[in-house]
Amino acid sequence: MVSYSRFRKVRKKANLTQKQVADKLGIKYQVYQRWESGKVLVRDPEMLEKLAFVLGTTVEYLTNTEILPIYQQLSESRQANTISFATEQLEEQKQDNKIIQIKNSLIPYEVATEQALSAGLGEGYTDNIETTTFYWDKLVDYDIGIPIKGDSMEPDYQSGQIALIKYQSCSDYDGQVCAVDNISVGNAFIKCVTCQEDGILLESLNVELNQYGERKFPDKKISWEDNPRIIGKVVTAFTPIEINNIF
Repeated sequence: MVSYSRFRKVRKKANLTQKQVADKLGIKYQVYQRWESGKVLVRDPEMLEKLAFVLGTTVEYLTNTEILPIYQQLSESRQANTISFATEQLEEQKQDNKIIQIKNSLIPYEVATEQALSAGLGEGYTDNIETTTFYWDKLVDYDIGIPIKGDSMEPDYQSGQIALIKYQSCSDYDGQVCAVDNISVGNAFIKCVTCQEDGILLESLNVELNQYGERKFPDKKISWEDNPRIIGKVVTAFTPIEINNIF
C-alpha cells in the first residue's frame, strides 16, 4: 500500500520542490501534487520505481513494506520471533491509544492542595490556595475542588473524594450541603448547613452510633461571634480517576 505521507517527507529530505520532482518524472506539476496529497493513486509500478529513484529512496519505503525484504531473509525461527515482537508492539500501541483517548475525554479539575473539608472534626482552610489537577469523566460547573477527610457525611460524601464547590456566601435552603469555614479556629467542614439567629447549625448525614449509643457525629453549632463563613455549596463529589492506573 502506497504511503503518500512519505512522499512529502522524502522529498523534503532531498530538498526538492513538487515541481522539480514532476519535471524529473516528465509529468505535470498538478499530477504529482495530487499524488503527494493522496487524492490520486500511483497505479503504474514503473512510475513508482522511477519516483523512488528521483526521491533517493526505495519502492518498499514508499509502499510502507521495507520490512518485507528483511523479514524474507530471516530463518523461520527468527521470522517467528519477529512476528511475536511485532505483535507485542501492536498491542502496546493499542493500549497507549486507549489511554490517550481516555485521557482526552477526561475533565481536569483544579483541587486545593493545602486544604481539606472535614466530614468529621474539621480541617484547616485558608484563602491562599495552591492547586493540583485531578481528573473525572463528568463536566460540572464549579469554582474550586477540595479533598474530603472523614466519614460523617457518608454515604453521599466519602473520605478521599473531591468536593466541587461553587462559591457563595449563604445557603440556598436549610439543610443544604455546603463548605463552611470556622475562621476563629481555622477549621473547615462539609456539612448540611442551616443558618439560625444565633449561628450556623452543622448536621451530618452519617447517623452511626458509638459504643455508648450516642451519635458518632453530633450536630455542631458555630456562633456568629466566631465569624463562620460559608465558602460555597457542594455541587457534587467524585473519586478522582488515576490515569496511570487505568490499565
